[in-house]
Amino acid sequence: MKINEAAKQLQTSAWTLRYYEQVGIMAPVARISGMRDYTAADIAQIKSILDLRDCGVTIEEIKQLQAENSVAGQRQILTMQATELRTQIDQLQDSLERLETKITRLPAYID
Repeated sequence: MKINEAAKQLQTSAWTLRYYEQVGIMAPVARISGMRDYTAADIAQIKSILDLRDCGVTIEEIKQLQAENSVAGQRQILTMQATELRTQIDQLQDSLERLETKITRLPAYID
């Protein structure tokens, strides 16, 4: 599958796919006549990377995950990210509660 097809299927950009290869979080994709040819395994790997990125895992952390040979080490990296997300959720929940308080304290709207 060519890069534009892969990008469309993955709902990302061709630039992103090239970038992941450039920074080394995915192996170089095989080429046919100089053009990238993505396999099902490549697509699966990219899906995993995109999922981690959606969860807030940085490129450097993905590299660490890939380099980590032990499940315990991988678990530690992912647990740290989960803890960070919980902190962000708590902060957002606090902000939401403060905004809702401000909204309820506003005078009633009269036409």
